[in-house]
Amino acid sequence: MYPILFQFNNFAIEFYWLFMILGIAIGGIVFLKQAKRKNLNSHKAKYTTIVTIISGFIGARICYVLLNLNFYLKDPLRMFYFWKGGFSWQGAFIIGTLAFIIFLRKNKENIKKWLDALIFGILSGHAIGRIGCFLHGCCYGIITNVPWAINFPSLGDNLFRHPTQLYEAFSYFIILLCLYFYSNKTKLRDGSLFLIGSIIQSFARFFIEYFRYNTGFIFQGNAWYNTLSYAQFASLIIIIIGSLILIKINKRTT
Repeated sequence: MYPILFQFNNFAIEFYWLFMILGIAIGGIVFLKQAKRKNLNSHKAKYTTIVTIISGFIGARICYVLLNLNFYLKDPLRMFYFWKGGFSWQGAFIIGTLAFIIFLRKNKENIKKWLDALIFGILSGHAIGRIGCFLHGCCYGIITNVPWAINFPSLGDNLFRHPTQLYEAFSYFIILLCLYFYSNKTKLRDGSLFLIGSIIQSFARFFIEYFRYNTGFIFQGNAWYNTLSYAQFASLIIIIIGSLILIKINKRTT
């Protein structure tokens, strides 16, 4: 849409990076506030934030490169050109969360309680980042004639498409608010909030993928209901594993 925020000669600041930085910063702040609310160690929370952000960034890039390996094998050095974009949310989520857990386990912390604080940072940061994707014109949807369809000038085809970036941003903000109010009204076992948030977010991503333009598929049928993208497959894994763990930790013992 509007990829350049500011440009001076050959130097340009893009909305994509501005909102990515904002998403990381605000997501980190939200996590730290939730950690304080849960009486978690503030010093460890700051270190954990840094570890998770760096690990998530690396994981997002590695996952994207692996999903587009044929492209990068033609010019391997492009794998390191992260400033040109190319990140995978699932890669950031999985690697970042694993690093988060490993760091806290070494420090002998209550990981479940920390994860419940983390999900608020994840949802807020991801929602803000998707607004950057919208302004940059990436992660766009398929062609449609719905009243709110958007023409992305960067594509140069003058066609109107689903603003799937905004679908995601709106969904994650709603999930964040629901999770916040739900957590204040209901007493859940530690770790439940993280699992519920991750499962619902993955459901949202799975559904929105049907409206998003994709080239990477595990299986591509002749209709929407028999098509499965890589992102949908990753979402299904998170949903299944998350649901099983959620049931296990909340199972009543007699």
